[in-house]
Amino acid sequence: MTDAVRLKTRSAARRVSLSAVICALSVITPQIFHLVGGQVAGNAFLPMHIPVLLGGFLLPPGAAMVCGALSPVLSFFLTGMPAMPRLIFMVLELGAYGFFASLFARKLHLPTFLSLVLSMLCGRAVYFVSVVAVLHVFHLQIPGMTSATAAVWAAVSTGVPGILLQLVLIPVLVAALKKAGLIPRDKRTRKL
Repeated sequence: MTDAVRLKTRSAARRVSLSAVICALSVITPQIFHLVGGQVAGNAFLPMHIPVLLGGFLLPPGAAMVCGALSPVLSFFLTGMPAMPRLIFMVLELGAYGFFASLFARKLHLPTFLSLVLSMLCGRAVYFVSVVAVLHVFHLQIPGMTSATAAVWAAVSTGVPGILLQLVLIPVLVAALKKAGLIPRDKRTRKL
């Protein structure tokens, strides 16, 4: 086995291992929040978003997207949450969070906080488009969902504590992981 093949194999194994850890954290973290604060804590603190967004800083875009999309599906089969039809929207939204966090941080080399904010906006945009598609393209009726704007506003206003937690916690975790050498420091990071 050549050094290049060995390195590629090690890189793939690392990616799979990290993906498994992120998916596991995405299932466990909401359970902890629900155990401590009930359903209200889950809705307010958006605990599944934290590991998925963090995964975007650890994984390449494709792997981060798959990990983000797979996390709510695994949680649904293991715990029954999130319930349908919320599951469908979360698959798309969390897949977008993982993809865009990785794209902005790892490919475009934007600073951590900017990558985080942009990925959160992109994830909400995907959520908005998916609600528009369900309501206006497929003409499906979902209880409590009358418009895409109202759905996104409700999600954001309910999730303010979680959004604030993400904005504080994720940059701290990314900095700690960089310091520990688990995320390579990128000298090409743009200063904005």
